[in-house]
Amino acid sequence: MLATETFLEQLRQARDATHSKHHPFFRKWARGELTKRQMGFYMVMHYHFVTQYLNWLAYLWAHCPVDAVKQDLLRNLAEEEDPQDRHMDMILDFCRACGYSEEEVRTAPLLPWTEALTDWGWRLVYQQPWPVALTGLTIGLESQPPDIFPPLVESFPKYYGWAPDDPAVRFFAGHIAADTVHSARGFQIAAQYCDTPALQQAAVAAVAAASKKRWQHMNGVYWYALYGRQDDTPPEEGR
Repeated sequence: MLATETFLEQLRQARDATHSKHHPFFRKWARGELTKRQMGFYMVMHYHFVTQYLNWLAYLWAHCPVDAVKQDLLRNLAEEEDPQDRHMDMILDFCRACGYSEEEVRTAPLLPWTEALTDWGWRLVYQQPWPVALTGLTIGLESQPPDIFPPLVESFPKYYGWAPDDPAVRFFAGHIAADTVHSARGFQIAAQYCDTPALQQAAVAAVAAASKKRWQHMNGVYWYALYGRQDDTPPEEGR
């Protein structure tokens, strides 16, 4: 079995090989090169991705045998569903500020790569041991926003006319902090419960797959938001 630090470093490398912080869509966003409608489309797809992500966490909560981990998952879900500051409502607020109605968001058909990401997530939680599935989700997916969102937050007052404290954009700054906490706990859980060579190998593979699926999802968002077409080729600025 790998030493803990070696294993955790392999998880980071598996995520970072296709980390979406490098994606051309976010680079354009950070440089003020997107319209609000284009930014909003990303969040329309993100709304449907997050909906399934929360369902995956709920599934793992129901099937995890470790009380301490179940409590972590429950706290995560409780934060997301806090009726005073529900995270899905934050996404809807941003979409509305970008010109999308709530009905448009809720009924939007998924792009093929977004559907591929959500389908993959369900296979992960159904087919893999819970420590592997949770590692794939928290490190492969949830640990990315703390690196993706800071340049976007900086771009709002600089290019798009939103003050840092505007309620329309509160989703982004809030998730830098929240997802940093959640991903740190994900690394702790991986170190503790991926405790065989087979589980470690599967966890690294799950993180790599999660990160790649998210990158491909962003390819789909890029082509449709910028050019109105569905395409699975990497954007010209991409990898």
